[in-house]
Amino acid sequence: NPLPAVAGRGRPRFDRDLCMEFAIGSLGKMLGPQFAIVDTYAQRVRLPDEPLMLADRIVEVEGEPGSMTSGRCVTEHDVKPGAWYLDGGRVPVCISVEAGQADLFLSSYLGIDLQVKGERVYRLLDAKVVFHRDLPVAGDVLRYDIRIDRFIKQGDTWLFFFRFDGTIEGQPFITMYDGCAGFFSVEQLETGKGIVPDGRKPARTPHRETAKFTSLLPHGTATLNERQVDALRSGALREAFGIDFPVSNLAPSLRLPDGRMRLVDRILELDTRGGANGLGLVIGEHDVSPDAWYLTCHFKDDPVMPGTLMYECCLHTLRVLLLRLGWVDDATDVDLHYAPIEGAASQLKCRGQVLPSTKKVQYRLEIEQIGYDPEPFVIATASMFADGKHIVQMDNMSVRIRGLTKERLDALFSGVEPTTDVRFTREQILEYCEGAPSKCFGPTYAPFDNQRKLARLPRPPYLFMDRVTKTEPKPFVLEPGGWITAEYDVPPDAWYFAANRQPVMPFAVLLEAALQPCGF
Repeated sequence: NPLPAVAGRGRPRFDRDLCMEFAIGSLGKMLGPQFAIVDTYAQRVRLPDEPLMLADRIVEVEGEPGSMTSGRCVTEHDVKPGAWYLDGGRVPVCISVEAGQADLFLSSYLGIDLQVKGERVYRLLDAKVVFHRDLPVAGDVLRYDIRIDRFIKQGDTWLFFFRFDGTIEGQPFITMYDGCAGFFSVEQLETGKGIVPDGRKPARTPHRETAKFTSLLPHGTATLNERQVDALRSGALREAFGIDFPVSNLAPSLRLPDGRMRLVDRILELDTRGGANGLGLVIGEHDVSPDAWYLTCHFKDDPVMPGTLMYECCLHTLRVLLLRLGWVDDATDVDLHYAPIEGAASQLKCRGQVLPSTKKVQYRLEIEQIGYDPEPFVIATASMFADGKHIVQMDNMSVRIRGLTKERLDALFSGVEPTTDVRFTREQILEYCEGAPSKCFGPTYAPFDNQRKLARLPRPPYLFMDRVTKTEPKPFVLEPGGWITAEYDVPPDAWYFAANRQPVMPFAVLLEAALQPCGF
């Protein structure tokens, strides 16, 4: 049930100064003599330092201090105008979840530091998150009702199970449930195996859609270097992807974030028909600096990238793929922004860490469902790797673009030919096969229309080229080198399937489809 809205707030149990004391100061000064010994330990549970310390006050606390039983606390975070993390004027997903960070405080209040005595550190293991409304804006107060249900001990390892409900003005905003965190030794963390697949496909509930997604741009593959990714931060779509879009400059709210949220340096692979479902695949990469802000603030004496930020890294990488698929707009008078699908639960599983010693992290995302409801939406699976080790798995990651509709996109793309990156069409290729070569290659080839002969490609049904998308060599220049890229659409009822009495393409056709671009 929603908590009552806060009216005429009284004095909180712990104000922001005391929350900062918990983050970077003395536990004894905050919680009293019972906890003073914790300050002598090499490490203890802490809230993050600035700029990621998001508990502006702890309104109330329930539970017996040091009891290692259940407990509850209520915290608040004020979304201020111009806050460093705002993305398209909204609080991003990672901050919306991270602002419920006081399970850290509550675990310490209930006594975990008195048990582990500075020999083990906190790490998030599992969490499920569901949003109930749109992302917050400046002026909102995010209120989190956080509960630890129980602690358990497995051998020498302590685990605890927690959840929270976030509200805005008493109305449901976010729920985090099935949360599990543990306290691990350095040896346990160093020898962890990371994500170990169990071979089971996660259960998925298809999202309701009002229209299917159809390609707005020609399908293709790409890699983006640092300069091209930076172009997406300034809105220069053509500079990033090398193809034409119906808008020359992307709306600011749809660009990749910059500043502290510069979390993707390059795109190693992008395939609009990649992934297990053929709906799209993208792999991003980020260089980890030992003094990165997300390490120096999270936590004092125990630098490690927060799991919520790992989620955001993957979201940004997914956004690059969505832009390449054509989900773009240049409108500045519409509240365009990325948001999660309300009511769709995402699951985060962390089995590794990003430390100052980590060199590179990679993010791999596959689209599981794509469509309109009527706004554009996708559901994806994400994996994160630290120096090649699979450390994080995220299932049912959802993104929608608020303020954009299929009708708006159809209108934008109405004047764009669906083959903007096709160099030679099938009609031109057929002219080369059996007609006037000049109608394919241009007037330089007019002598071959009637007067002279040239080598031609086979006619249908032995023509296995539908288009040429790229040609590096200059025309009519006889010299070695250069690449050509061609495509062939395999008809479901192609003659060679029946003729070969097999459900797969014969090798002769496969080989010919590769040879014909060479002849071209």
